[in-house]
Amino acid sequence: MTDELRESIERDYVIERSGWAPERVARVTERLQRDVPADQRFESLVVWWAEHSAFTVFGRTIYLSRRLLERLADDDAVAFVVAHELAHHRLGHIPAGVTARLLPARLVLALLGTWLCSSAHEADADRLAIELCMTAGYDPERCLAALEILTLVSLDYGDVDGVLGGTGRRSHPALSDRIAEVRAHAAGVQSGARLDVQRTLARDRQQRKHRILTGLAGTAAAALVVLRRLPGR
Repeated sequence: MTDELRESIERDYVIERSGWAPERVARVTERLQRDVPADQRFESLVVWWAEHSAFTVFGRTIYLSRRLLERLADDDAVAFVVAHELAHHRLGHIPAGVTARLLPARLVLALLGTWLCSSAHEADADRLAIELCMTAGYDPERCLAALEILTLVSLDYGDVDGVLGGTGRRSHPALSDRIAEVRAHAAGVQSGARLDVQRTLARDRQQRKHRILTGLAGTAAAALVVLRRLPGR
């Protein structure tokens, strides 16, 4: 299947194909997916853009910015970033059967947060990510360095609310909360606890159904208002 978004990103941005950065992400991505059939595995690309970021969307590609990789000291930290993006797919956060056909890459990137991100999804992806990392043999504390680096980056840009939390609605939990929750979950994993993926999927399906029904009810109500205002009624 053609991945239109990946083609667009490869056309519009510089992709680093050789050197330590792509070698590191390829090594980590492979190790995290040792239990996944080869034809179902994801690939990671190193993209030259200004943000310290990583994301995944439609298709089987994870995108990591070169600037972010420059700040991550070792494979463990990179593993948490890649595992977090893999977790979004395993938890059903990426709408199935949707493509970015006919949409330019820059527009998809701008809309990404609106489409896919929520605090609950990010927290669940963090929990599953640390599980994937620990299963692959990475050190959980070294993995957490990824979130600690993002804390420093946020502070560099003056985003104190992104680190400590604030009153506004955000697509991601505060980084201080994410670090504490991932550390607590890692301790639970060492004692045998695991994120119940099936229960999480069922919860999200129910919430999605509720949002759809609520949206349909709102649309129907608005339509009735319009009909009542039409001449002759």
